[in-house]
Amino acid sequence: MSHAPALSILLPVYRGDEPQPLREALQSLVEQTEPAEELLVVADGPLTPALEKVLQDFQEQHAPLRLHRLPQNKGLAAALNEGLAQARFPWVARMDADDICRSDRLARQRAYLRQHPELRVLGSWIAEFDKHPGEIKAIRRLPEKHADVLRYARWRCPFNHMTVLYHRDCIQQVGGYRDYGAVGDDYELWARLLMAGHQVANIPEPLVYARASSAFFGTRRRGLSYLRHEWREVWDLYRLGLLRVHHLLFHLVVKTMVRLAPAQLVKVFYWAIRKTS
Repeated sequence: MSHAPALSILLPVYRGDEPQPLREALQSLVEQTEPAEELLVVADGPLTPALEKVLQDFQEQHAPLRLHRLPQNKGLAAALNEGLAQARFPWVARMDADDICRSDRLARQRAYLRQHPELRVLGSWIAEFDKHPGEIKAIRRLPEKHADVLRYARWRCPFNHMTVLYHRDCIQQVGGYRDYGAVGDDYELWARLLMAGHQVANIPEPLVYARASSAFFGTRRRGLSYLRHEWREVWDLYRLGLLRVHHLLFHLVVKTMVRLAPAQLVKVFYWAIRKTS
């Protein structure tokens, strides 16, 4: 790859998102040292007036922002698949509506791709914060090289979803995102890509500041309903061949404990893992 690839940023938003974090997320994208050629926002169903105001302001101020609307809320997986179909460029960078990109994120990822043209997925570490991005609580570090990412994927999700830059054709060729009825819906996608032999990597530095507020540990990520979706995803990881029996048992036990334990205990456990990883 002799030149930087043209990029579409894919950012889904739904009525449960907060307007100020969305504003900060969008601002971090337009302030990139090497901005994307397209900023595609997928509105997953009707939005609140406050969110509409944020999007209207940015459409008036920043020409690259393109808004694609889904008439009804279909969930994250469906919104991302629709966004992939609508993106104007083959390389797509993911972003969430409540996180903040480092100003050189896209420049660093483009430079890495120039050096490693065989890659089809490229992520990075994240710096996690609660209220203010200047007050980092933990950094989620991930393996850099493909072989290490593959080994890591048998135990934990190998990418920070909001950091990834991937080739749209590869995502669509393996079937796109599948809906597991949960926040995320990406772990099983990475498994399909890895098992199909696509080359992947992570840049070993935090290029995104990720918000991990108290809502992160709330009811939407807890309970039997959420746990059933995770069990189904883990079983699919096993069926794909990514997991062996001992990996499968590890996932089932840990996820059951985390999803059914008291929220405050989960929060302590979560930050303890982050600080040691």
